[in-house]
Amino acid sequence: MSIYSKTFMRIFYIANIRIPTEKAHGVAIVKSCEAYAKEGAEVTLVAPKRRTPFEKSIFETYGVAKNFAVRFLPVIDTIGEKAGPLVFWLETFTFYVSLIVNLLFENRKTIIYTREPGFILLRLMGFKVAFECHLIPKQRGFFFFLCHRASSIVVISQALKQSFVKAGFKPESILVAPSGVDLSIFDIEISRDQARLMLDLPKDKRLAVYTGNFTTMGEDKGISDILRALPDALDVVFVAAGGSEKDRLRYVAQASELGVLGRVILRGSTTQKILAMYQKAADVLLMPFPDTPHYRNHMSPVKMFEYMAAKRPIIASDLPTIREVLNDTNAVIIPSGDLRQLAQALEKTGLDSLAARAYEDVARYSWTARTKRVIEHIGL
Repeated sequence: MSIYSKTFMRIFYIANIRIPTEKAHGVAIVKSCEAYAKEGAEVTLVAPKRRTPFEKSIFETYGVAKNFAVRFLPVIDTIGEKAGPLVFWLETFTFYVSLIVNLLFENRKTIIYTREPGFILLRLMGFKVAFECHLIPKQRGFFFFLCHRASSIVVISQALKQSFVKAGFKPESILVAPSGVDLSIFDIEISRDQARLMLDLPKDKRLAVYTGNFTTMGEDKGISDILRALPDALDVVFVAAGGSEKDRLRYVAQASELGVLGRVILRGSTTQKILAMYQKAADVLLMPFPDTPHYRNHMSPVKMFEYMAAKRPIIASDLPTIREVLNDTNAVIIPSGDLRQLAQALEKTGLDSLAARAYEDVARYSWTARTKRVIEHIGL
């Protein structure tokens, strides 16, 4: 029985996103709901009812326990790949209207948990609102005005916490809780050879593997640098899995231009369980993020913790957000954008001790451990 089970806990996790989604935030939101429910909370995920290419339910798509409720609210769903801001705001406005109507008769002891600052205004209806921050928008003044009205704040990196402190928040009022990992999915018992056989990957080559979305918010996540480093890492085959077809074709074209397409395997979106197998098939796992404001200050990549659980060596960029978790004892850290050092790291062997240390360190980043810290912080 959870140590929190005697406390009244009712959480509405509100997310104005299409879900299921192929994007990483969908995994994190659903895993959070599952983890809160396991800790004794009555959880409802609230999202807009939008069209989705996924045929299976949220629980089947993400492989989570059916221990929380899902409430889809009616909206005007006209958002397409090329939709402009007017269409987005129309969908958002109708979601807010549907949400307010749904909350009118809801028990005010229910905790609102959200990643979107606009929902902090639900405090005006008498709810406690816990806000989880993943980035600081350009409209910093209004953003921090809203955040001062949140019941509690969780951020995913120390860099984000410092932004809040500089804006006048007390350090003790901000919890740093990086993304989590489901060890039952990524800490699996399968050999490198077995994984390669099941995924139809080369058995006798050195495989450098990247998993997850190939871009975020349209930004490259390091795959371009990997491809550019391959000409100087002749014994390496690069494998990436988890990207959209648009991004996959983008990098196929780049690999062809660089003359390395014969040593590149790019595959599309798939389940977390299959991504875990790709990680087990690897000799080394890659996350050489570019040095941009988003990657430097705002991210807490889910793939980092998945990699740590996979017991495979990790090559990562030397960025503050990465250094909060990885260091020279549990990963190969290289300067962002340094193709020469990246090529050398791709071919480097004898890194098993780094992988073992990363695996030891990842236990503190499980969804269960993260959830307990958040529950204590938001006062449930």
